[in-house]
Amino acid sequence: MLKLVRELEDDNFHVSLQSRAGLDYFAPDLEEAKVQLAAVTCLMDDLEPENENSPEIIHVVNYSEAVRLATPPIIKDSIKITLNALREYRLARTFGKVPNMKFDKEAKERFDSLYAEAKAAIELLEANIPNLYTPEGFYKVFVEGFLPVPYLMDQEKKFPKARMWHTAIKNGGIRVIDDDGKIIDTVTRYRKIMSQMHE
Repeated sequence: MLKLVRELEDDNFHVSLQSRAGLDYFAPDLEEAKVQLAAVTCLMDDLEPENENSPEIIHVVNYSEAVRLATPPIIKDSIKITLNALREYRLARTFGKVPNMKFDKEAKERFDSLYAEAKAAIELLEANIPNLYTPEGFYKVFVEGFLPVPYLMDQEKKFPKARMWHTAIKNGGIRVIDDDGKIIDTVTRYRKIMSQMHE
């Protein structure tokens, strides 16, 4: 996603990465949640490990979020944990104590695969959906089922094509699957939708 949006940058448009942990990520055990906060900070730094200024913005989610709202001392501790974890993780990477994800072959292969699939899907949409980047274009994409949302609450049944796809966790990501549980790649699915649109 970051690479895709960075391709839109020019003299008048700059992308700033803001990372954060999800609220439901944290355990209700506060000591465990502190460790989770440090760990997720390291993961944030792995997004662009070659860039010392990335992430440009870290939205610190307080370690107490699973239990209660944060107090000023908890906010201060959460910021300290985040900054210390970031500093120590970068130092450990510099000395080779943790892997540099920039050179991780498996991560690179997965990145390349996801990027190529997303790029091909975007190109298909751009070539086949008039006014794609308008509210009308987005509505068309949604109503035709290009964006799978099987759990959408759709009491008026306005979006049956968006709800008809099945999804499952496959290889660490959410993928659209067929009735046998096999992954349907995005481009294949988009072509199928487009052929039905023209019938």
